[in-house]
Amino acid sequence: MAVSPPAEVLAEVGRALAEDGRLVLCQIVRCEGSTPGKPGWRLALLRDGSAVGNLGGGSFEALVKADAAAKLADLAAVSEVKRYYLTEKAVRGEATGMVCGGLSEVFLEVMTAPPVLVVCGGGPVGQALARAGELAGFEPLVIEDRAEFRRPELFPAGTRFAAVDRGYGGDFLAPVARRELYAAVVTRCWETDQAALAGVLAQAPEDLRYLGLMGSARKVERVRREVAAAGHDLDAVELRAPIGLPGVGGDTPGEIAIAIVAELLAVRYRDADAGRGRDSADRAGDADRERRADGAADRAADEDRAETGTAAETVHAQHAVVV
Repeated sequence: MAVSPPAEVLAEVGRALAEDGRLVLCQIVRCEGSTPGKPGWRLALLRDGSAVGNLGGGSFEALVKADAAAKLADLAAVSEVKRYYLTEKAVRGEATGMVCGGLSEVFLEVMTAPPVLVVCGGGPVGQALARAGELAGFEPLVIEDRAEFRRPELFPAGTRFAAVDRGYGGDFLAPVARRELYAAVVTRCWETDQAALAGVLAQAPEDLRYLGLMGSARKVERVRREVAAAGHDLDAVELRAPIGLPGVGGDTPGEIAIAIVAELLAVRYRDADAGRGRDSADRAGDADRERRADGAADRAADEDRAETGTAAETVHAQHAVVV
């Protein structure tokens, strides 16, 4: 029987994790007696039900694939070593109905890629957010229309980039559309904020866990109106705006980034609404987030000029433009 080379299986694992975010890698780790597969043989089961590699075929492989599929369907599933008896009956483990007479132990490894942090806007806040997000375990993807703000040296190693026009058109989420996504819109002005938000909504990623927009209440309301007028349904998603965990102070790009990542982690690790009751502390947090957004405009403009050597675009505090 032809066996897929280990390198071929592992290459497919890397590709599938990058595109789909989740798979189960099945590897025979121990055999006794007569078995169709041998230790070291691998099979990767992908989210679409396809597989690469093999474990020896027959009902044994079919049973392992069924167990792997069950793990893919269960987001809480964990990796395990499972024993299969290649007999009609089994004392321990699972019988396959085969008559080979041996047994195989298979490591069913649930592999999950890190969540993707989609940063719309590559200015100082976007740069700080990519760094903070990478430290928190997110894979940054920066969407930006200005080439000078897509320079790799401004971002953590491994950051991916998508070039767009000022209108944020095109399928810029296509490479990660099936991944677990957290999107933060932190562009330089309300017009590009509206375009970026509309661009994300238009692509309707299947596993969008978080969508946030930076800015004051006035700016957020303006962007909401423009996005709705363009035909996008904001009622279908929970838009977190102003962005950032309530109660976290500060208005520098780094402080804003930390507040955003704190909210991302809160959403990722617990029910987003638990602990977000509208008490006085939260209301104070909302006011703090608006002050943070409004007060950072001048600082961000200064940083733009320092980094690029060109004049930054004129921004108004009422638009809460912190790039």
